[in-house]
Amino acid sequence: MPNGHASEEEQPPSAFDLRKHLRLLEERVRQSGKKRALVLTHDNPDPDSLAAALGMKRLLDAHGMASTIALGGIIGRAENRAMVRELKIELVPFERAPLDDFGAFVLCDSQPMTGNNSLPADRRCDVVVDHHPLRATTPSDILWRDIRPEFGATATIVYDYLRTTGLPLDKNLATAFLYALKSETRDLGREAGAAERQAYVELMQLADLEQLYAITNPKVPREHFIALDRALRSAVVWGELLAINLGALDYPDLVAEVADLMLPYEKARWVICVGQHNRSVFLSLRTDQENVSAGALIRRVVGPRGAAGGHGMVAGGRMFAEVRDEESMKRVYDELVARVRDELKIAATPSPLL
Repeated sequence: MPNGHASEEEQPPSAFDLRKHLRLLEERVRQSGKKRALVLTHDNPDPDSLAAALGMKRLLDAHGMASTIALGGIIGRAENRAMVRELKIELVPFERAPLDDFGAFVLCDSQPMTGNNSLPADRRCDVVVDHHPLRATTPSDILWRDIRPEFGATATIVYDYLRTTGLPLDKNLATAFLYALKSETRDLGREAGAAERQAYVELMQLADLEQLYAITNPKVPREHFIALDRALRSAVVWGELLAINLGALDYPDLVAEVADLMLPYEKARWVICVGQHNRSVFLSLRTDQENVSAGALIRRVVGPRGAAGGHGMVAGGRMFAEVRDEESMKRVYDELVARVRDELKIAATPSPLL
């Protein structure tokens, strides 16, 4: 296993021709007269999006396409901030990235015009790498379109790229990939397949486990405990659904953070958590049931009034309408919970969690 990678014979078969697509992208960048590529995470990126972007940067840099990683939104969750800090991931706010300087645009863990990334609609997307289901907004003529919903993480796809090309991983990149898998699949317990299991074993040998500990056990801000207290006090049980209105938040990642924390409640099979940040409403949906699609459900719930997506057991979204006060926030929350209940056919009488 040279350079910490499995041989090509050990790799799972894939219909995606990586070397062909690298040649096509190199030619497009050359014809543009610019040798740079912009790699975009989704807005307010999670570890999977960050690791995938870091891996794509490594791949593109090695093939003569100097790349920059940009993000829209913020990195709010303590573990994600620790990941960026510990692994020294260089990120540029999207609004500070001069788009005309780049010859190619790459989306990691997202797809065009889904509302969860900052790539403008009038900018051609050259590369899409994602493990979420194919969206109707994703053009079929994108130069490099690799969407594998059978994978548990986008980082797994990008890790496979590096294995295929024989590029070695330094400790930081290996640790980023490993943390992405741990986070996205809950230590292989959620939506992980053979590709994730193989990558996990290989990365354990290459990653810096002290850095990994520092990332997974960060100090958390006071806002985390305020949100948790508010969640416990406001949580309402509707049969198998636990619904939480967090109100105003310091950072939008808190809705996902709290949804994850509340799913272990013994009666909950589904959790919807809703909160407001900068007048926008964010929501997260979680389930412990396999063979369902939380992503499809949340897209139906949000509909044209917002942007939403996800996959089997994890989903999230954002509403387009502005929320200016607690009353309007409560109206949006009540409507979202009612729509989820309708989708799940829950007619139970509500009761407070505590």
